[in-house]
Amino acid sequence: MRVSRQALRRASNTLAGSSSRSNVEREVSPRLLRHHLHDMLYAPRTGYFTKDSIVPVGTLKRGAITFTALTGMDDYFEELNRRYASLGAQWLTPGEIFAPHYAHAVARYVLDTHAAGDGHHAHGEDDVEIQREEQSLRVYEIGGGTGTFANGFLDYCKQHAPEVYKTMVYTSIDISSTLSEAQRANVRDAGHGPEVHKTVVGDAANVKSWGSQSDEACFVIALEVLDNLPHDRVWRPTRGHGEWMQTEIVKDESGALVQRETALTDALIKRTLQAIQLTSDLAVKGGAGAYAPPRGLLKSFFAALTNMASSGDEAWFVPTGLTALMETLHARRPNHRLVAADFDTLPNVRIEGINAPLVASQRKGGQTDDHDSYILSERVAGSADVFFPTCFDTVRGVDFATSGSAGHHEHARIGKILTTKEFMSEYANCDMTRTKSGYNPLLQDFANTKFYLS
Repeated sequence: MRVSRQALRRASNTLAGSSSRSNVEREVSPRLLRHHLHDMLYAPRTGYFTKDSIVPVGTLKRGAITFTALTGMDDYFEELNRRYASLGAQWLTPGEIFAPHYAHAVARYVLDTHAAGDGHHAHGEDDVEIQREEQSLRVYEIGGGTGTFANGFLDYCKQHAPEVYKTMVYTSIDISSTLSEAQRANVRDAGHGPEVHKTVVGDAANVKSWGSQSDEACFVIALEVLDNLPHDRVWRPTRGHGEWMQTEIVKDESGALVQRETALTDALIKRTLQAIQLTSDLAVKGGAGAYAPPRGLLKSFFAALTNMASSGDEAWFVPTGLTALMETLHARRPNHRLVAADFDTLPNVRIEGINAPLVASQRKGGQTDDHDSYILSERVAGSADVFFPTCFDTVRGVDFATSGSAGHHEHARIGKILTTKEFMSEYANCDMTRTKSGYNPLLQDFANTKFYLS
């Protein structure tokens, strides 16, 4: 059973010399870790996702995989290996591997929710009926890759909900101008015009990428986005005790980049820690998703922090990029529903700390070189992916805390967390991804992924 973004990572060779000089830094030292990681991944023309030479996201060049023609699990992996062999230093997302079935499943969920009048937060039955009649479907996709998912989503809407398709608008927001243009071209080639599909080049965590504030009911789709959001590192000298300190990247006397811990003063780190602590006593009550203290969604997580060995120091990578994104979404599109899918665990992480990232450079054929640090040499800094496991309880907690619901617990609703198998079993046509032996990779391959539905 694979656990990966191409087995996260199926073949890996550790690179030495991970602490070295780098010209990735674009601001005066010192800098918080999230700023350092943001440049590694998203700096114009040199970042992992934004460099001019090659984009890391691949696509199936020989068309969609016919899963029903495959014998079983071994045949499936052999087919994946053949597909990866034709790629350069690129990886395939689940949305690419399972095209178009993955996109069809998400589209079905969105259409069902939209038709039920649940795509907004109305205050009464009259409001529900009015918005159900007047509200056209609005969808935003963050980090849409090459447009494969958008095509599958729009194709499904066009076939199964033609009246909705006529007035819907699907907007792709991508920080990479190269990928944004690829999305636009591929979606146009598939027959979806500019009145249906639009592209925006920008950082989704930046309010400017969303234009003016709108109360429109909408869906925001983020597939394998949360794992690449910049994080910060907090540290304390004794496990389970003492005040957290923030981590900065600085240049030492020789000019080499190193990290150091300083007093915690950053407001975004503080808000992230407070958001997680605030929601440590949230609980899902039945199927309604209502707030019901005192049972805790995150108590086991905090227990893990506190009950570790009493000796030694403690580091924790906190999702400040997630907080920034959630704050932007709630500010610019307060009536959005988030559909996020990502990896909740990563194997063979070499960096120490709770929620530590996997840092890897992709090679041809889907193989990777794993790194011991996110402070990399100038030679490899722009070619390394930095991605974090997603704690979906934390996603739910940060979403709750940034939504403005924190002061109104009796009326608050919190999101739902599903395994990919659970989500796809309900919304996908699983017959189309079942091999002859009965093995179904859509349900069984990416076992370390989950969905968050707000």
